[in-house]
Amino acid sequence: MPGFLILRFIVRCLRGSQSRREALFELSGTEGVFQPYATTAFDRYPAIFRFVRDEIGDGPQRQILSFGCSSGEEVFSLRRYFPEAQIVGIDANPYNISVCRRNARQRNDHGVHFRVATTPAAEPDEMYDAIFCMAVLRHGLLTTADSRCDHLLRFADFDRITGDLARCLRPGGLLAIRHSNFRFSDASASTSFTVAHRLTGKQSSGPTPLFGPDNRRLEHGFYDEAVFRKITR
Repeated sequence: MPGFLILRFIVRCLRGSQSRREALFELSGTEGVFQPYATTAFDRYPAIFRFVRDEIGDGPQRQILSFGCSSGEEVFSLRRYFPEAQIVGIDANPYNISVCRRNARQRNDHGVHFRVATTPAAEPDEMYDAIFCMAVLRHGLLTTADSRCDHLLRFADFDRITGDLARCLRPGGLLAIRHSNFRFSDASASTSFTVAHRLTGKQSSGPTPLFGPDNRRLEHGFYDEAVFRKITR
C-alpha cells in the first residue's frame, strides 16, 4: 500500500502542473476543504459574469471576491468584465495562490490580490459588492449514485461558509453560486437574500448532484437559482 500511494503521487505529479499542485496540497492534510480538485478555465460563466457587471457596474470603488479561485483563471476573467475594480481571490491551496501571484506580477495588475484560506471567516464585514463562489462548495467524487454526501462533505459546513460569505457582502450586493452540491435556498443565510438571476435552458442543468440539509440526495436535481441579492437594510 505505501508503494502504491507513492506511485500514485508520482503519476499525478507527472500529469501536469495542475495535477501536481493538487497532489502536493493533498499531502498537507489541510482540513475544511470542499472541492479537492482545482479544475478551472477562463470565462467559464460568461452569462453570470455579464449579469453581475451590468447590475453593479465597474469602477475603482468596486470590491469583488472570487472564493475558491484555484489558479486564478476566474479572477483574470473577471478583470475583463471589471477593468477598474479591486478583485480578491481566495483559495485553500497555497500552490495555486503562488501561480496566481506570479501571473498578477506578469500582468502588472496591482488591482488583484490573493490570499490563502479555506473559509472567508477572516474577511471584513460588508466588504464586497459581489462575491463569486463557482464550483467550490462541492466534491468532485460525488455522483447521482450517492444517496448521501456526508462521507465527503456536510451541509452544516456549507451553511457555515455561505453564512460567512453573506456577512462579507454589502447590503444590495450580489452573491453568485454555481455548481454546488447544496442549494443556497436551504441555507440559513438565504433569508437575507432575494433571487436576482435564474439560469434558463441547458444552463440550469448540469452533472452536479444536489443534497438536502439532511445530507441526503434530492431526487429532483433541477436548480436554476444562480445569483442572489442581499436585502438592503
